[in-house]
Parts: sequence; structure tokens; C-alpha cells
Amino acid sequence: MNNRQLTYALDLYKERSFSAVAEKRGITQPALSKQILHLEEELGVKLFDRTTTPITVTPAGEYFFREAQTLLYREEQLVRSMADFRTGKRGRLTIGISPFRALYLIPPVIARLRELYPEVEVVLQEQPSDVLRREAAEGRYDFAIVNLPVDESVLEVTPIESDDMVLAVPHRLCEHLPREGALSLADCGDLPFVVVGQTQELRRLFDKGCAAADIQPHIVMEVVGVSTAWSMCRAGIGATLLPRQFAEHMGAGGEVQLYPLKHSLRTRQPAVVTRRGQYVSECATAAINMLTTWGLQNCY
Repeated sequence: MNNRQLTYALDLYKERSFSAVAEKRGITQPALSKQILHLEEELGVKLFDRTTTPITVTPAGEYFFREAQTLLYREEQLVRSMADFRTGKRGRLTIGISPFRALYLIPPVIARLRELYPEVEVVLQEQPSDVLRREAAEGRYDFAIVNLPVDESVLEVTPIESDDMVLAVPHRLCEHLPREGALSLADCGDLPFVVVGQTQELRRLFDKGCAAADIQPHIVMEVVGVSTAWSMCRAGIGATLLPRQFAEHMGAGGEVQLYPLKHSLRTRQPAVVTRRGQYVSECATAAINMLTTWGLQNCY
């Protein structure tokens, strides 16, 4: 039994006329009759009584067509469901992201995705940048957000709005600093600093900037994450290096002055990355488009 035979038989069940079904399907009556006979032979029962005019349906046929219509309906729903999974309207979207970007960059995107794709489960995998790069290359995520550079022979790269780096300084420590304008780390040799761990990209950027400025920073506290460094800065413990977008999202308030930085510490370039050749669903594509076209002003 194939779908064509089943479709023809259901048409005949409804029309009770070989000529009407043949015309509807664009086939000859003998070809239609042959398809119905093959179906009946395969089932081992007669579905139609051809001795009456119009033809009638046998008791076996009544049962068969009742069940067949249910079967075809379920098949149609199954095909539609698979199409939803294929296009990304259902299923799961897995995003790799660093914990600090999960605080400010991705929430508005997820909120919009829930409106557009309510049947999609969005999963955030919060990992350090090195883990994100490795696992994105392994295809563990629908996409990940990391800082450039990456291995573009393995990863497809879509840059998003760059991070503007700022130095967040507690107001109580700003006495000998200008009221506004950009700073160089060379101007900050006397400041106490709160820094993140040495394995993190932000710390490596800070250390590189201090080396270029030829200063030995006075580190009063090392913490695990950017959000903790920010909290310590707001408490007046020390200055810390941050992306401006993060600081503004968290709310600088009256406790902290944000200073743009000069030279090589001015920006970082984040990007959306996927493994080359990886299937990207409609939902994932929509999320990537939001990240690349909205601009971070939508996060605040």
C-alpha cells in the first residue's frame, strides 16, 4: 500500500464515482481501477461493491477508510512537525556565551525569540572563551559569541558591535584624574585595581595594556568574574577594566566614573561563530540577525 493508492481510494470513498476521481486526478479510469484492485489484493478484502450504482463501500471498507483518514491526518501532522524542526520553529536552540555577556547582550534577543518562536527551547551554555571556541569548532552550539580572532578555517564568523573598553573608577579615587576625556593606563599607576583571573581574556588585555604603558599595577583584589569586579568597583575598592556596554547596562550610577581608554585597549571585537558547514536553523538565523543589526542600544 502506498500513498497514491490510499489517496485514490479515499477520493473514491468520498465521490463514489470512478469517472469523477479519474478526472480529478488526471488519470484514466482503467488506471484508477487498477490501483484500487492492487490495494484490495494487498489488503485481502474488498473495499468497494462495484455491482451497485453508484458504487458502495463494504463494511471492511468503512472501517478501513475511517482508520486511513486518521492515519493520513497523523502523517500530515508529522510532516508539518518535522518541517517546523527543520526550519527552526520548534526544537532547541543552544547558544554558547560567556557569563558576563549573558548578563547584558543576549536577554533581549531571547525575549524576542520567545515571541517569534514560542515552541523553541533556548538553552544558554555559559563557558569561558577558550571553551566556547573549542566547542563551537566541534559543533556543540547552534552558534557561540566569542572575541576575535578565531580559526576561520574551522569557524564561520559574523562580527557584531565591538566592545568599547573603559576604565571604571570609584568616584573616591578620581581626585587626581581628569573629570572627563580618555585615559591611558600610564595615567593610572597609582590606582588600586580589581582584576579578573589570569586565564580570562579581559585580564590578558589588562596585563598587555599595563606592559605597554610600562606600569606595575597595584592589584588589590583578583576575582572570578566581571560582574564581581564591577561590584567591588562600585563599593570603592578599586578601578577595573570593563566593556562600556556592560557597565552602562549594569548602571554606573553615582558611585563610578567611566573613562574611555586610549590606544590598544580601546576596543574588542566580538563575533557570532558557527562551525563551517553546520546547518543553521531559521530560529538561529533570526537570533544572529538580531545580534548583528540591532546594535547594543537595544540591550538597555
